[in-house]
Parts: sequence; C-alpha cells; structure tokens
Amino acid sequence: METMSISVELKFSIKEFPLSMSEIFLVMRDISQQIGKRLTVELIERLEQDAARELKQQGWKRNRTQQRTLRGVLGKISLKLLRMKHPTQGTRYAVAERVEIPAYAQYTMDAFEPGMGLLAHVSYKRSSSEAKRIGGSSPAKSTLHRKLEACAEQVEVHPDNKATGYRYLVADGTGARFQKRKGRKRKKVVSYAGEVRMVYASKGVGEPFDVIGRWINSSWKSIAKTVYHRIDASSIRVVISDGGAGIEEAFVQKHMEHQRCSVHAWRDLKSLLYQDGVKKAGQKDFQEFFKRISVFDYAKKEKMESLKAEDCPRVQSAIKDSEKQLRELEELLKEKGYHKTATYIANLSQPLLTFLREWLATGQAEPSTSNVAENRFSLIKNRFQRIGRRWSEAGLKRWIDVSIHKMFPGYDWNKLWEKLLPIAGNLKCEIVAIH
Repeated sequence: METMSISVELKFSIKEFPLSMSEIFLVMRDISQQIGKRLTVELIERLEQDAARELKQQGWKRNRTQQRTLRGVLGKISLKLLRMKHPTQGTRYAVAERVEIPAYAQYTMDAFEPGMGLLAHVSYKRSSSEAKRIGGSSPAKSTLHRKLEACAEQVEVHPDNKATGYRYLVADGTGARFQKRKGRKRKKVVSYAGEVRMVYASKGVGEPFDVIGRWINSSWKSIAKTVYHRIDASSIRVVISDGGAGIEEAFVQKHMEHQRCSVHAWRDLKSLLYQDGVKKAGQKDFQEFFKRISVFDYAKKEKMESLKAEDCPRVQSAIKDSEKQLRELEELLKEKGYHKTATYIANLSQPLLTFLREWLATGQAEPSTSNVAENRFSLIKNRFQRIGRRWSEAGLKRWIDVSIHKMFPGYDWNKLWEKLLPIAGNLKCEIVAIH
C-alpha cells in the first residue's frame, strides 16, 4: 500500500462578529468543494509524476500533454495529462495504469446520482437544474436521459427463476399518455392513451409486497405468463384486484381464489348506478344498503387478527348474511331496472367474500383490498400524468424503475447505486492534523 501526504493551508477573513452558524456552514461547504477539486488535481499530478518515472525506465518517452475536462460530484475539473510514447506500443496517458481516465465521456458516473434521484419527483430539465443549483454541477437533461437509457437493465428490478414462497398477488393498472414518431423521416409525432400495469406479490400477512414487474400497454394474459415465469405460481393462494377486465381470467388458476377489492366495490357501485341513470341524490338508499352488508364490518378493519375457534360461528354467519344481503340488493336493482348494477352485484358476491372464507379456512387474516397497488401508484402517478404527460413507452418503463428504487417501501436507493457505481475501496483519505 502506498501513502501520500498533501498539505493544505487555509486562511479565514472575518469582517466582524458575531458569525451566524448558517454562514459558517455555507462557507465550509464552498471551501470543501474547492479543496476537493484542488486535491484531485494534485493527487493525479503526483501519481502521474511517479508513473512517468517508471515508464521512462521502460523505454517510454514524453510525447505531449492533453487537456481533459471531467465533471463529477465536485463539479468541473481541468486536467493537463501527460501522454507518453513507446517505439512499439504506441501512446497512452502516463497515469493510465494508476487512474482510469474515461476515454470519451466528460461526466463520471458519480455525477449522475443527484439528478437521477430527483427524476422521481420532477422533470429531466428540473432535475438537472436543481442538482446543479445545489451541488454546483450536473449533467444536462439529455445527458441524464441517455445515461438512464444505458443503465436500464441494471435499474430494472424483479424476482426471477421461479422465485418461491409467494402467497398473495396483486395486479392493478392506471392510465398514461404516450407519444411516438411516425413517417419515413420520423418527424410526425402522434400521441395516444395507454395503460401502465404493475404486479406485486407478498409471502404472507405482514410481509412486504415485492414488485414482480411493470408493463406498458400489454395484455393481462401476456403479463400473467411473464409473472409465472418469474415466480412460482403453485404457492399463490389469493389474487387480489379491483375487478379490472381480464385480470381474473389471466391470473387465477384452479388452486387460487380471487379477492375483489372492497374499496373499489364502493367506487364501482357509484359509477354503475350513474351509468344506469341514477344521479347522486338517488344513489343514497342503495349506498346505505351496501354499507350495511356484513362483509364491510370486517373489510374496513385495518388489521385483522388470527381467527379463534370460538369466533368461527360468527364469521360463518357474516358470510351467509352478506350473501343474502347481496342477493337482496341484486333483486332490488333488477326491480328498479338498473340492470348493469344488478349484474355487477351478482358477479361481486363470490370474490368480495374471499378473504372471509380464507380466514375461516386457514385462521389467517387475508388482505381484502388492493390498497398496496393504489398506494404505490399514488407515489408516482402525479409525476407521469401531470409533470410529464407524453412518454415513449420505453422511457416510462425506465422512469418507473428509477422511482421504484427511490420511493417504494422495501427498496433502497443507496443499494442501487452500489450496483451502478461499485467502489473497490482502493483509496482512503484521512485528516492527520489540524493546527
């Protein structure tokens, strides 16, 4: 191990007292960045001098100096690098074996972390400008975009190779706007509506929901095929959804049950009554009837405990009462001529009560809502529906992958950067003394 000492002498000018702590902190931040730049240049120059002496003994000769500008977390650094020439081996940087100098890139990988971290919340343009304002330097929006594209495979996250042990699966989707270029010269821009779809899975009650994948404008059938290549379907017991078309048919296999989200049941009831011509004022009686159905006494509970033997008759009674009440509501809607809503209630009865039947069968409290998917979408929807309104399909996939690491529970942004920017630990620096 080689060691090297570099001395730094600082001079502070104090105009008058008292000094505010904020001013001290800001001055120290600025001087730290300046010191970092100067020390970087000094370190590379010393390493270059040592390397040049060794190369000279091996037959290399000074050729010329080359000006290089690099940008990292410290900002812009200008280097005058020595190139040396060998009679048979051509030319190279003298310091090449001691410091990896990027061949063509101006920005080093560390420069991208602040801007990419902000992408989850603001646009590419604002991410670049804010990172530059706070840190003094940042890649431009187009450079951020290209770097994320280059890192796409490393950023995407999902289990693979038939991962086992998952018990619950949640599928949900939400709308988005897209654009693509058409025509021979790709000058015509066409915008269109589409859907973002995501699937999550958990290994048990109280366990986190892992992202199994995200898809853009894909059918639920093709998504299910990919999901069951990534995780083992044999352990899945319950598929939870908001009742979106195609989800049950695509995901639910013979050994699985389908749980309709109890929260979405309320929303869907209001929407279908409106489609049947029932305005808000006329919906009150139906909503009150729906609210009194026994299943909602359990569905609205934030946490259900393991079922005790003495409570089984009460749960059995709640299931029978709920089935009866749903049939009564269906008949009432038919009598009124509200056939769309009546059909919805008829199809809702079985999957709405799944969590109670599973509770009775296993004693374990099962999820009754797809809230995990709703909550995850709530973290990212505003960004891709309001701030960035027209995406390429590939671009939105990449952005979602970044946002998963940045904002979703159970994912660690720092771990992503350990993968994107592996540090060998070959260089350490410590303060020896301050006099």
